[in-house]
Formats: sequence, structure tokens, C-alpha cells
Amino acid sequence: MSQLGGVPVIILKEGTESTKGKGARSKNIQAIQAVAEAVKTTLGPRGMDKMLVDSLGDVTITNDGATILDKLDVDHPGAKMAVEIAKNQDDQVGDGTTSAVIVAAQLLIVAEELMEQGVHPNTIANGFRKALTKTLEIINEIAKDTENDPKILKQCAITTMNSKGVAGQKEFFADIAVDVMLKVYEEGNTSYESVKNVVVLKKKGKSLKETEVISGIVLEKEPVHPLMPKFITGGLKIATIAHAFEIKKTEFSSELRITSADQMQQFLDREEEVMKKFADKLKEMGVQVVINQKGIEDTAAHYLNKAGIFAVKSVTKSDLEKLARATGASIVEDIFTMDESDLGFAEEIECKSIAGDDLIFISGCKDPKTLTVLIRGGTNSVIEEAERTLHDALSVIGTLLDKKRYVGGGGAVEMEISARLLDFSSQEKGKEQLAIESFARSLECIPITLAENAGIEPIDIIAKLRSKHAKPGNDGWGLEIYEGKPKNNYTTGVIEPAASIQTFIKSSTELAVLILRIDEMIKARKTEGPPPGMGGMGGMPPGMGGMGGMGGMPPGMGGMDY
Repeated sequence: MSQLGGVPVIILKEGTESTKGKGARSKNIQAIQAVAEAVKTTLGPRGMDKMLVDSLGDVTITNDGATILDKLDVDHPGAKMAVEIAKNQDDQVGDGTTSAVIVAAQLLIVAEELMEQGVHPNTIANGFRKALTKTLEIINEIAKDTENDPKILKQCAITTMNSKGVAGQKEFFADIAVDVMLKVYEEGNTSYESVKNVVVLKKKGKSLKETEVISGIVLEKEPVHPLMPKFITGGLKIATIAHAFEIKKTEFSSELRITSADQMQQFLDREEEVMKKFADKLKEMGVQVVINQKGIEDTAAHYLNKAGIFAVKSVTKSDLEKLARATGASIVEDIFTMDESDLGFAEEIECKSIAGDDLIFISGCKDPKTLTVLIRGGTNSVIEEAERTLHDALSVIGTLLDKKRYVGGGGAVEMEISARLLDFSSQEKGKEQLAIESFARSLECIPITLAENAGIEPIDIIAKLRSKHAKPGNDGWGLEIYEGKPKNNYTTGVIEPAASIQTFIKSSTELAVLILRIDEMIKARKTEGPPPGMGGMGGMPPGMGGMGGMGGMPPGMGGMDY
């Protein structure tokens, strides 16, 4: 509603809610704080788990921030933005989702305090932007090069897994993650692209220690013929095909008249001849294994088995592409134009039954660019959490291989940035200086939360860390959770990818600035009940009410008028 010549003019529909100024910002800040509180206690090695039960009754037990926020059915628009930055963080670097939300909430808390003191939201936003630019410079300055050292990669993987539900197997899973990523990583690939090349297969039974890496692909399929062998070894030539082994159907209606038994036999012989050609062509090229995206008729399966060729049909396109990457094969759409350069290689194929499922293991690929991790576990909850943990570890290692820089963990990098930003703020003039100082203090919420979750007195820890970071050369000093005191985390091995820290601070700042610049929230009225014309709403044609007594039906046609 607005005023025009002293007369109120209504421009919004009835029922629309409008909140302006301080009220709009305050509601958004409270919503983001609520989201942060939901995940705050999960941060760090001593963080707690959450039990999430969906509308169908399915239970998820996790302390992975991205999973918790993904499963939260949030309604408030401000809260939805906080969930969105966590998803963005997870997609880009796979870790730091909880930190992103906690820091965003803290930035908005200090911003609200500054606004109470009369500082304009735009001034705070400008100060935050300057602080962010300086923060990214500081991280680049203090970060160290990994030089793709497997020891550094493993330490980073262990750091991210310390807070997960399967931390008891962190060494085991870290070794798997490093081994896998060093095999599939290709120079120039982002973390997201690299992780896509690792297939995770989950099967119940035994324990997490039974988890294994297969240098190839596992297909949830059976061979097309029951007499095909269950185990083949010895440098196998593999053809990946998207060509149906069947008689092509005509695109128009046709009728075939057979007047004698001889004609019928000729027709059947011709069909068999076509099927036999497929097997003969493959045998001629020395192919021992055929993996087909399309169908394989029974007759073709018979001739393939007779030729000593192991075959699988109806494999999904994505599985076929992954198999081609693993074996070095090319997917062909016409086998009669195929040559030896299109074939892939694997050491062995084995058919197994695991947890009641028939699986085909294609393993021993020489230089696989896609491979499989088979996760075993006693319960579904354990397996699911192990998968999330492994995903985070793979993402962190992929980020390190891509960006090649790391920093001290346990709140060390946040404390160093905070100390340097406070020095930087003294060079600024005006009220933006206050915003930069507040930004610097906000980053201390990470070590504070780590300490609180571990049952350590945060005030003492922060005082000691501030003292350490006041002197140059101490940028690795952070909280050592298990001993409950500050330590040089470069020496303890608690380290994190620099890109992960940069991304979550960028995301947090962008969200805070976005919320600060909102001065009005206009919320449309929710639509209630069925749409017009869907019975009982007055929109149905006469005689179609279906509820007799609605006034639109002919006598005796009410349907409920007994």
C-alpha cells in the first residue's frame, strides 16, 4: 500500500504480507541463525550426530552438515538461502558446509549489532566486501603447496573424516581415498569432475573393514547365457557396444506369407545366419567380453557362448561410459565398423553374489580412469554414513590435487585471518573500519564452536590463540581437540585445503551482504484448497458436481443423494 495525494493506494493482492526495514532484516537473520543452530553442534571431531526422520519414516543418522541441511524441509526464504550456500559449498569442494552456515549467521549477528549503533547496512556490506578481498589475499599468502605428496593428501582426508560417524576407520578410508583419487585424477579436472569418476557401490554384510577398491567396474547384471563361465582371467579384450543383437524391424506394416515348411525353414535359417554374423565378427577380432547397452536375442546369446564370448546386455548408458573409461574402450554403435583400437582391456571377470545380488566384477584394468569402491557394513545407517564420509574425503583430495594448496586446521587459519584483518582495519577510515573489525571477530566463531563441542572452555583457548597469532610465523597454531590445548597443526597433521576455506568464507560473506541489502520482504498469500474447477470450488460445469446437493446437478444425479 502507498499514499498518493493523501489517499491510500492498494497495489498488492489481499492477503499479501509485507515486512519493511528493520523487521525484514531481523526475520531473515533469525531464520539463518536457526539453521546455524541446527548444525552448530555437529562441527569438529567431538561434534554430535542428528537423527533425521522423513515423512515416510526413513531414518538418517549423520553429522554431515550438507546432508542435514538437504533433508531439512525449511520454509522460510532466508533459511532456504542458508541451505543453498551449504549445497554450493558441498558441490564445489565437498567440505566446510557447516562452517559456511555458522560464519554466515555470525556475520549477520555482528551486523545487527552495528545497525543498532546506527551504522547503515550498505556501509556494513562494503566493509564486509573489503574484509573478504583481504581475507582471500591472506589465505593465498599463508597457504603451503602440497606438491601432490600422498602424506599431505592423507592428512587432509583424515582431518575431514575426524568429525564423521566412521572416524574409527579414518586411517583405512583415508588410504582408500588417496589411492583412488591418484588413479582417476586428470590434470585440470575440478574436484567435482574427479569424484564423478569414482563409482561407490554399497552392499550390506560383514564390516567396514571389508570395503575394497576394484580397479574397474562392477555391474549389477548376469551373463546372457547360463552356460557362460563365472570366472575368466588373462588379458581380456572387451568390446563396449550400443548395438542391438537382434533382427531389425521394418518401419512400416508388412505381411509375410509362408506356404510351405521349406520356406519356413529358410526364414528361420536366415534369422540364425544374421545372429551368427555378430558372433563371427567378434570372434574374428579376438573379443572375449561383450558389454552391450542394447538387447541380445537368445539366438545371438547361443552363438556368442558357442564362440567362447562372455556377454552382458541392457547395461545403462552411464555404466557403459564408466566401463569404457575404466578399460580404455570406445563405445561403438555398429560392430561391423569396429576395429581393434575400439577394444578395452581388463585382467579378469568374475560373477559373484553379494548380499543376495548378482554382480559382475570387471577388474584389473591397467590405467583405469574410472573405478569402483565397494562399501560393506553391518547396517544400512553405517553404510550410508560411510559413503558420505568417503565422498567428503574424495572431494577434499580432489580439491588439493586441483588447487595444490593447504592451510592449518582446527581454527588455525581463521585465527590468523582474524589477527591480520584487525591490523588491516586500523588502516581504514570511517565506519567501514567497524565492519572489518566485526568481520575479523566473527571468524573466531569456528575455534569457539570446536572448543564448545569438545567441552573445552572457549574463552581460555581463544585468549591463548590470539596471543600466538599476534606474533608472525604462527599461522599453523589452532586447537588440538584431543589434548584440549593450542598446537601447531602443521606438525599434528590437522590441515585443510585452502580452496575449502576460501569458498566457505566467500559463500558466507555473499549471503550476509545479500541479507543486509534487503529492506522489504513481500510474501504472497498461499493458495489453499484445490484449484478452481476441481470440484466443490464452484468451478465445475453444471451436472458435474459429483457431490449431489451442489446445485449444479440434474435431479437424481447427485451421486451422494441416496
